[in-house]
Amino acid sequence: ANLEEADIMALREAGFSDGEILEINQVAAYFAYANRTVLGLGVDTAGERLGLAPRASDSPADWQHR
Repeated sequence: ANLEEADIMALREAGFSDGEILEINQVAAYFAYANRTVLGLGVDTAGERLGLAPRASDSPADWQHR
């Protein structure tokens, strides 16, 4: 998809700052990248626990599902 100047203006008119617009763009770009990487590599996530993140330590035993 293409981003046009009118799209940026609409976001500004909706109250988003340029920094917030940049962050929105970065999040969308990251998810597009991650999805294409997973699909391109043929990753099968069946049976996987996705969305794990460490709590207070880096130990995998201390990870939780968020």
